[in-house]
Amino acid sequence: MKTSTVVRLACVNALGFSASTVMPLWLGSIAKELGMPPWFAGAAVFAQLGGAAIFNLATPFLFRNVPPLNLARIAFAIAALAYLAAMTHSPYIFIVACLVCGSALGTVLNVTNRLMGSVDHVQKGYAIFVMLEIVVAVSLFLTSAGLIDRVGLFAVFPVVSVSAVLGALLLWKLPIAALIEGRPAMPGDPALRRGAVLTLASFALFFVGQAALNSFMPTIGIASGLSTLQASQLIGLSMPCGFVGALLARVVGERVRPVVPVMITVIVLACTALLLAAAPSRVMFIIGVVVLAITTLFSLPYFFAQLGSFDPNGRYTSFGPAMMLVGLALGPSSAVLLQANIGLAAVGCFSAVLLAVGGICFAAGTTRIRMLTSLRGAPSP
Repeated sequence: MKTSTVVRLACVNALGFSASTVMPLWLGSIAKELGMPPWFAGAAVFAQLGGAAIFNLATPFLFRNVPPLNLARIAFAIAALAYLAAMTHSPYIFIVACLVCGSALGTVLNVTNRLMGSVDHVQKGYAIFVMLEIVVAVSLFLTSAGLIDRVGLFAVFPVVSVSAVLGALLLWKLPIAALIEGRPAMPGDPALRRGAVLTLASFALFFVGQAALNSFMPTIGIASGLSTLQASQLIGLSMPCGFVGALLARVVGERVRPVVPVMITVIVLACTALLLAAAPSRVMFIIGVVVLAITTLFSLPYFFAQLGSFDPNGRYTSFGPAMMLVGLALGPSSAVLLQANIGLAAVGCFSAVLLAVGGICFAAGTTRIRMLTSLRGAPSP
């Protein structure tokens, strides 16, 4: 596939993911603007991210006979209209709009990841996906923040609505359509299916552990002696380091099996979580925010590459975003309970354990496919 086609598909995926995750950053403030109690923001986040996760998983069953690109274009249009409807200042319409937007964008993410998982060299393609995700997410965040500062909180809705329209336009006559939509379905192998389920579970566990640590980085920064502003600034400055991780994944490429970078990431992140939570210091905090950004985005292409090896039609890669969203939802909420009842050190232990269990599941899934391909006489991925 041409690099230009991969870039277009990566932009579509980045717009779909960013549009589903950028707006929740301001939901707490939006809830106050609407005169709603604090729980309303949590309900809105749950509606949007939960809807995205559920529809990401359910898309192959709900829309089995709809051509993927047509489905994605329709879903983007629905998301764009729902975001505009959220500007009515009605709390009830707002919560429904969050659910509709999340569901539509979850459908888009299923399509884009299924398409990317169906091509050769999945790892290389996802390295481009991750790099463009950083660029698009930062651009969308800065644009929204700038308009909110000038116009008000509800300016975020036209921004994400326009981004959805742009995503639909990028799908127009995408060259990948003929390759994917005409490909016959492949019968599922039970052994491969079990390996894929293990890998999907490892994906979710990894992001529960990662998100638990990430959500408490401001707290850890304050515990290390930094002010709230200083901790936030350092976290913001570390975000571009994620691009380094994605670029490194692109450079390393397919020279190593997916299990190697993922296990290295798991070990480094687990050790970082334990050290940060047990003995916060300014130096360790700076190292931690940089390591967290680099290693997370370095490992992502390898998770998707492993999922792509289980099915040439991209069935399992299409579920990857749901696993990420589950982790992003469960990690912070679990960490809050642990910190409140036990302390900050418990957050580090929880994060490290979940990361370790996720790594074990990933290795088990990798071992299963290697054993199967060896029995068939094919080279292992």
